[in-house]
Amino acid sequence: MEDYENKILEYRLKGYCCSQILLQLGLDELEKDDPDLINAVKGLCGGLHAGLVCGALSGGACLLSLPSPQSAHKNMIPELVKWFFESFGSCNCAELLSENPANKIERCPVFVTKTYEKAKELLEELSNKKDG
Repeated sequence: MEDYENKILEYRLKGYCCSQILLQLGLDELEKDDPDLINAVKGLCGGLHAGLVCGALSGGACLLSLPSPQSAHKNMIPELVKWFFESFGSCNCAELLSENPANKIERCPVFVTKTYEKAKELLEELSNKKDG
């Protein structure tokens, strides 16, 4: 199990939702701490608490914006959204959970893990372009 997978479980046990976990992982990577930001993104939980845009996806978009807001908005976030939809068939929390909140236990960790991996991949590509 990857180190971040253990952290995902740890943050889940702390009561963090998908969007909070994604942002906390990003802050961990940057060796930063911002409890106010983590509290603020709680508003994205559960698809804006209305079953709309998945918190893993919206949290992933926020994660991409942490180190490079301009590149995130122009390129990375649209690519993340396209990938998410192609990977999971929807960007809508209620649809992803098949309208059954009990599915959170099994499905949400997958959405968080895969979205974090994709976000890291996109950030690494950006870094390689800057370095090259």
